[in-house]
Amino acid sequence: MNNPKLTSPAEVTRLLTKYDFKCKKRLGQNFLVDQNTLQIIINSLKLNKKDCILEIGTGIGTLTSALSPLVKQVISIEKDKKLTPLLKESLPSSNNIEIIFEDIMNFDLVNFFEQKRTKGEKIEKIVGNLPYYISISLIRQILELNRYLKLAVFLVQKEVGERLMAQAGNKNYSILSLVAQYYSQPQKVHIVPSTVFYPQPKVSSMIIKLDIYKKPQVQVGNEKLFFNIIRASFQQRRKRLINSLSNYFKGEIDKAEIENILTEASIDKNRRGETLTLEEFARLSMAMGNKLL
Repeated sequence: MNNPKLTSPAEVTRLLTKYDFKCKKRLGQNFLVDQNTLQIIINSLKLNKKDCILEIGTGIGTLTSALSPLVKQVISIEKDKKLTPLLKESLPSSNNIEIIFEDIMNFDLVNFFEQKRTKGEKIEKIVGNLPYYISISLIRQILELNRYLKLAVFLVQKEVGERLMAQAGNKNYSILSLVAQYYSQPQKVHIVPSTVFYPQPKVSSMIIKLDIYKKPQVQVGNEKLFFNIIRASFQQRRKRLINSLSNYFKGEIDKAEIENILTEASIDKNRRGETLTLEEFARLSMAMGNKLL
């Protein structure tokens, strides 16, 4: 049985006061206190009773508690051990909730997924209200686990959501945009005002859904090379592509050869990296991979 009171600001205040818990800004502890937003997140997950869900950031157990009756198992990873006594009260004494007190940034997710699989627990969906300071590097780590996952639904700062979806030429277009769109199809679900959190952050948030591809939609040849080309192109955003690439790959491949590769991939050497689409980066990676063999 879930605990609907956890979306009531009065109940949240009562719990925090009772357990003398101070929200830490550095950990991005802004707890969701809105039933509608909670429901939108849950609906986006397209749950069924067979699902094992991984949640990042248990907080006071609002989402954990709401997910529990709808799925086979909720495994939630929480960094702050000080929440332990509070969670004992806020969460139902359910046998399908497992809380792991670990820092997700140091947690071996590959080993975790493998161990769960050997026990017949297949985790294919992941959800969380991600603090800004870890969201970018964490989303990338999670997308690289595409062999395990099908769907991720995150509540992130609006700016992060916009970067995940940005297309070539847009000011928010970045390495993150390309990583996200290589591994998944990002989709904005809902813009969330700061008023639905306690304490209120200073910025708006976004619920974003990432439908994770089993196999990326573009062929890049060598993935490491592909991401190095992207890194090279974005390191000096204002530089022409020919210069960015020849600086980055200095010693490996000369400038004249890079010019030939760009011609072969039908990409103008004077363009800037931030104007290239995912498909063009894929073409460039294939062409360069053939020359580096």
